[in-house]
Amino acid sequence: MSGAGRFVRHGLAATTGRRMPFALSYHGLGEESPEDDPHGLMTHPDAFAAQLDALLGLGYRLVGVSELWDAVARGEAEGLGAITFDDGLADSMHAASALCAERGVTPTMFLAPGLFGEDHPDLPPGRRILRADEVPALEAAGAEIGAHSHGHVELPVLPPERQRGELRRSRAELEALLGHPVTTMAYPFGRHDATTVALAAEAGYTVACANDGAGPWAALALPREPVHPSTSLARLRLKSAGLYGPVLLLKRLKGRRPGFR
Repeated sequence: MSGAGRFVRHGLAATTGRRMPFALSYHGLGEESPEDDPHGLMTHPDAFAAQLDALLGLGYRLVGVSELWDAVARGEAEGLGAITFDDGLADSMHAASALCAERGVTPTMFLAPGLFGEDHPDLPPGRRILRADEVPALEAAGAEIGAHSHGHVELPVLPPERQRGELRRSRAELEALLGHPVTTMAYPFGRHDATTVALAAEAGYTVACANDGAGPWAALALPREPVHPSTSLARLRLKSAGLYGPVLLLKRLKGRRPGFR
């Protein structure tokens, strides 16, 4: 069995007390009300700091996505996790970078160059996405930088040639900014299909993240658990253990079958 194959039954293995690998996905840090954040993108900075401390307290080492996948592929990823951010909200990325640096954590930030300098479309005006000139400083502060397509588009609904352009252009522009290869990415909205995966490989990505909870580990469909404002520390522990989905399913089964224990 390959190293990655050892982690296919992520949730089941977690019940043995082993610290199985995981990746969490965030979008931003802030204090928005539910009315101003209807998509649940913003985690309170204090909650984020508490979540980092809780994971570190469980003995995890929090590394970049590329290091995490390399360890998974070798079968040596027990005790490793990844903290990732999508979209690149400027204030949030600077705040997250500082909180992570204080704790020796390497965050991974997935950016869409076509949105640099613009307000985030799903948040109130003023929530600006990073400018291009801010990206190298984040990397210098310890973040791993990856792509998030060029224009933050839902890739599988596009014709293959447009997908190819989104994947290649985002990588090329980030590499021009940073001066080195960029080979990690996250699919916008976590959405991908077989064509998207093949085109990501063709574009030179070696790791690509989904956003659909714990599941089989694959280099170009690396599973991530989304974190929302409502994610408590108890839910976080379930997500990092790969058990959040199974627990929800059990609750649904109990609701459908009276008397089920």
